[in-house]
Amino acid sequence: MKTLIVDPAIHSRGGHHYAAINRLQAELAGLGLDAPCLGSIAATPDVTRSLDCTATFTGPVYGRDYASPREFEARVAQTSRELARALKRLGAWPDILILPCCDQVLAASVARVLGRHPLKPPPQVLMWQLYGPHHRLAPDDPAAIPFHQEARRGFTALLEAVGDRRRLVAFCETEAMAAFYRALLPFDVGVAPGAGIALPSVPGDLHADATDHPHLTIAGFANRSKGYRLLPEAIPALLERHATSHFTVHGIVTGSDAEDDSWIFDDLEKLGPRVDIRRGVLSDEDYVDLLSSTDLLLLPYDPASYKARGSGMSNEARRMGIPIVAPAECAFAWPAFEKGHGVAMSRYSPAGLTEATVDALGRLDALKAQASAVAGTTPDPLRGILEATIDAARARPRHGAAQALRRLLGATP
Repeated sequence: MKTLIVDPAIHSRGGHHYAAINRLQAELAGLGLDAPCLGSIAATPDVTRSLDCTATFTGPVYGRDYASPREFEARVAQTSRELARALKRLGAWPDILILPCCDQVLAASVARVLGRHPLKPPPQVLMWQLYGPHHRLAPDDPAAIPFHQEARRGFTALLEAVGDRRRLVAFCETEAMAAFYRALLPFDVGVAPGAGIALPSVPGDLHADATDHPHLTIAGFANRSKGYRLLPEAIPALLERHATSHFTVHGIVTGSDAEDDSWIFDDLEKLGPRVDIRRGVLSDEDYVDLLSSTDLLLLPYDPASYKARGSGMSNEARRMGIPIVAPAECAFAWPAFEKGHGVAMSRYSPAGLTEATVDALGRLDALKAQASAVAGTTPDPLRGILEATIDAARARPRHGAAQALRRLLGATP
């Protein structure tokens, strides 16, 4: 059975795109399937080697300017040509197609390629819709509404190309994003975290004990929407208001939309030994070590972009039993707020981050205990999703596999 992963955003080891494909390939290997991938033309040699990745796509997923309908059509035309050429070079028509970050451009492009090969059976398609029709804006932002129609067209075309709702299974990372797409599209959308880094089992006491010197972390790809610009004011205030806390600020600036913001890290480095600055890509081991030593994770993501979007780091915090601070409007944090292991920023500002973090530090023991309890009951649904996808691809149109996938559409992170 031929399985192919397609993600035009994968180009480096930094960020969650690499972790997602690496995890998908590892899980599929455990199920007896190889899964090469197609990625960006900018994919580095280590990525192409380690992920069996063919550098394919010239258009960056996060590079759209949304200037006009012609921009969408031009991207679909280019992406579909590149996808068709790559499939021809691979010489294999996939039985299973996995799209770990699918937008309307990729959906329409896959639909166009499938439509040009009507004699070949369409693959079983598994995809995650990580953001709305405009990747920089919340779906209900008035400026994003003009792009709802192109999203409807792209994803509906994909459904028509596979020819059967049972052959197309879609997930979002938050209920808010899934509800948006359910209202927009003619197929169901489930809720499940995207594939993330494989995490070790969390010891029962990893985050349960009190600490006199709490370790606070912010980490990841340092795009502007991740809130790093709040830190030069917030961290000095926190150092003053909580005398024993210490911070790790990790950020990948190269390749982000904030390459001119390296001054943030320069300024933070001047704050002394209680602030550890790390730049560049962390190995999986170093990343897990960092999370394992974290008492409180700061996720000050801008609601203008992340109101409905998910967060890979919030998924990992939940599975590892780490409490979080995040904006009240961000849907990825709502489960943590509801279950008592998250503290909401009432204002999106340096002062709002400071106030919420001071609140969290004041009751950190209780937050950590609740986070550990939740981690112990938080399953990772990825293996089950992949098993059901394989069964559906092997048994089409047998009803049992389709029913299993429908059950998984109700999975929650």
